[in-house]
Amino acid sequence: MEPDYNNNYHNSYQSEFKPNGFDDLHLDDEVYEIKSDRINPEDFYQHSQKKRYSEVSLRNMPVVLIIILANLLAGIMCIIAGSDHFETGGLNYQYIHNNKEYIRLLTYMFLHANLPHFINNMVALYLFGSRLEPRVGSLRTAIIYFGSGLASGLVSVYVSHLINPDVIRFAAGASGAIFGVMCATLFTNFSSKTDSNKTTVIVSIALIVVYALISNGANVDILGHLGGGIAGGILVFILYHDSLDGAFSGTVSTLLAVILTLIICFIGVTRAGIGTKASAMQDSRIDTVKEQQIFQDESITFGQCLDNKCTDPEWTIFSSTDNKKVVEFNGKVVYNNTNSSLKIQFTYDESISYWTINYMGLNGTAMDSNGAALLLNYLCSDYLN
Repeated sequence: MEPDYNNNYHNSYQSEFKPNGFDDLHLDDEVYEIKSDRINPEDFYQHSQKKRYSEVSLRNMPVVLIIILANLLAGIMCIIAGSDHFETGGLNYQYIHNNKEYIRLLTYMFLHANLPHFINNMVALYLFGSRLEPRVGSLRTAIIYFGSGLASGLVSVYVSHLINPDVIRFAAGASGAIFGVMCATLFTNFSSKTDSNKTTVIVSIALIVVYALISNGANVDILGHLGGGIAGGILVFILYHDSLDGAFSGTVSTLLAVILTLIICFIGVTRAGIGTKASAMQDSRIDTVKEQQIFQDESITFGQCLDNKCTDPEWTIFSSTDNKKVVEFNGKVVYNNTNSSLKIQFTYDESISYWTINYMGLNGTAMDSNGAALLLNYLCSDYLN
């Protein structure tokens, strides 16, 4: 018969083992568990005031939604108006630097070339803005977006002009500001130590690459994108600190961000000149022509005579078919008791460093040198002795 080891062991344990001093020991039937709101292992990875991850919700991104709606409104207005809104509100060195139309550094963010351009930008803004705003707050998001857009515009206008000063170019779109939001979102992902946000970093980089490829083309403003991205990274580096959380969190901060965003968007859309005619482009070369003396022995300038004697004076500059820069004057003049349309074109003569008259015509008819000389004397008659 086989021994019953289990029973012998059980009986031996019960009959012989009695720890000293524990004869009256009583144990509970239930085990204690750690209270979930007391200790959270993830708290060791992040600051208590920093959210590990914010749920994507429309309520958490009012600034991004307002900007998207403002761009949508501007797009609808452009479709209805059917005008060349790039010229009325887009980035352009001559309008900004010479005409002092600095408002264009804001209005260009709400204008797009076509429907795909608009859709690409708004989808990208939603994807990255919906991650950034719940994480850093609405006020910081507004500062990053519009600050990046401003920096993008300045880089696009002035650096492009330094590289190629003879080119008259226009640019518009929200992509510079959106690249700032992208880089800011990427920075906040890198600043986190959680595995989930490391995955988000990879996804964010992939989305940025895809967006850059989709946006790639002959008319893409690479300098603007670069300027906006760098500005976004710098701004989030400055603003995204624990010591500033008190100033950028809470209902008051969110309300302030919403009000400021509404005001900025209202100004940006209404001042874009949608459906209106662009003002005359003032170029530094136009100023040079206007300041030139007409006669060698007189201090009378073209600007004095033409702007004084003609009504509705308009000065423009353009490139001819043979790539020459042409400064053109158009105006109304009463000559020989007849109301006439006057056109004068100047081209630059490098041999004498002087803008010379290449064409002068009345009512579309070209004048010979004698007729042009008589007309110039008439135009300057108020200044001649």
